[in-house]
Amino acid sequence: MVVIECPHCSEDIEMDDDAYGLFECPYCSGEYEWGEAPKTTIKKKTSKYNFKSRDIIKERTRNIGSSNTSNRSKPKREYNTVLQYNALNFTSLAINTVLLFIIIIGLNSNSWYGFTVAEDDGEIEANFGLSHVEYTITEEERTPYWNEDLTYYYFSGAMINYQSEFEQAKGNLDSTEEMCEDWEENEQCDTMITQAQESVDFWNSWDSAGSFLFGLLIFTLILLIATLSSKILVIFNHNEWLFTNDEMMKIVNKIENIATLVTSSILIIGLLMYWVFLPNIENWWDLLDQTPPAGLSSGLGMIWWMTLLTSVVLIISSTFESISNKKAN
Repeated sequence: MVVIECPHCSEDIEMDDDAYGLFECPYCSGEYEWGEAPKTTIKKKTSKYNFKSRDIIKERTRNIGSSNTSNRSKPKREYNTVLQYNALNFTSLAINTVLLFIIIIGLNSNSWYGFTVAEDDGEIEANFGLSHVEYTITEEERTPYWNEDLTYYYFSGAMINYQSEFEQAKGNLDSTEEMCEDWEENEQCDTMITQAQESVDFWNSWDSAGSFLFGLLIFTLILLIATLSSKILVIFNHNEWLFTNDEMMKIVNKIENIATLVTSSILIIGLLMYWVFLPNIENWWDLLDQTPPAGLSSGLGMIWWMTLLTSVVLIISSTFESISNKKAN
């Protein structure tokens, strides 16, 4: 027995060694010639042969006549070029995976925004997450009063929840307004109400920005998992670990490319909107009725930049991958 491939649909067909003539493929009904003409004339007859395909389904072929034409060489396997896995596909898969892990880390990170204040005797640092801010004070080389030769470092800090601070500021505003109702109009009362309202707006902005970013990350996380699954499906199909319809896989591949571009674009736009939603960090000192310190340094955190840059790189790689697939068609 010998295994050949149909020149029309590339299905594997099992033939007898002495088979000769014109045959019909049971998959695509295409005709093909096989075998070497015998030295003696033989009577044309119908013969049946077993074949074995990639999906392990057994059928029959039918000899529909003999032919005196010369042998045809074994057809070379033709893969669908759109479904081949090349360097661009692998790069897009790798970046997709990296971005997926960055988003998972970002959901629990408190490095989306931060500020530091350097002072002569220490440093004040605040790191903002999706639902809270971590506030740390470091005072260096403090000297105990009982021994001037001894120095030590002093650390203190607190974790503040946006929602609880917003509720507290809202309650303070309500009580201030209620108290001022019994007072005659005066400048002090107006100042207290203004400060209370600024506190409400400040913490409401942080709470809204964090909630928005959290929802955005969950949405993109789901889309990235879906696109990553489709990329893995293409790998399985390419390596013949999983056999699927090529036309269906072409559609899946196109949808996956579009979904990747859309997901990355939405994530980039959402990150920029988060930046816009953030309140002015100098309002932090305004709430305390203090002047912002001269050594203030603030900005978006490392996780924000990592997410943004990875999303941009993913868009670029997916664009080149999509162009390559179009050329392959």
